[in-house]
Amino acid sequence: MSKPPLKPRVSDEPFVGYARMASVDRRFMLAFGGVTTLITSGMAYAIAKVQPSGGRGSWDMGTQVSLTGMVSTAPYAHMRVFEAGRVSTVLLGCETKCGARERLEAISFEAGGATVHGSMLERDSYRMIATASGADWIEPEAIDALPDPVITDHGEAQLTGEILDTKCWFGAMRPNEGLSHKACATLCIASGVPPYLGVRDSQGRERALMITGPDGEALVQPILEYVAEPIDAVGRIIQIDDLFQFRMDAGSIRRLA
Repeated sequence: MSKPPLKPRVSDEPFVGYARMASVDRRFMLAFGGVTTLITSGMAYAIAKVQPSGGRGSWDMGTQVSLTGMVSTAPYAHMRVFEAGRVSTVLLGCETKCGARERLEAISFEAGGATVHGSMLERDSYRMIATASGADWIEPEAIDALPDPVITDHGEAQLTGEILDTKCWFGAMRPNEGLSHKACATLCIASGVPPYLGVRDSQGRERALMITGPDGEALVQPILEYVAEPIDAVGRIIQIDDLFQFRMDAGSIRRLA
């Protein structure tokens, strides 16, 4: 026996989209919206709290600076400047993903006094100039001789840390470390950005040492597969003025689980 067809419901108050919402519906929507807002805000706060810090790095792209000192391409492009009675090291980079060494080689500049123009990246005491675009980013000039480098051999060490690209870590990018940054960091280092090994000392403070080969030479291709991953390696810590180098054999690198 077939059922009789359902009769359509007919309301005495037809729905009108622009009419005032019924009070019961309005109260429900206000309560539901408030609770939903509180829950999503709490979730967003909790997720943000567990994210790693982007660090204290900064890149003042809007301010052009000029530094005068001794510029060198070895092992990576950098300059030694005399400030406040002491010599400090400033790395040289580019505004894009490249290293300044290639730019220096293009003008046959290997070492000597110069004024460099660009914008400054800073993270604590670490600094890099992203050299300005155009041909006049560097002006060779005669300068007073700087004090000879003070070199200290701190001996052999086995360090645990992460290979960083200095430009991003100094302030160009966030995140600037870890696997989420691996592709970017690898491309930067392969393009000439100096690599550093980020470590923590016994007090938990972050430190970064320039990665070089055993004789202080540039070390790039052999380390690319390990960039942005937890590793340990054996090498020798050499301090040149304020710059710490970790002189290591790439064969000593070991991935950590």
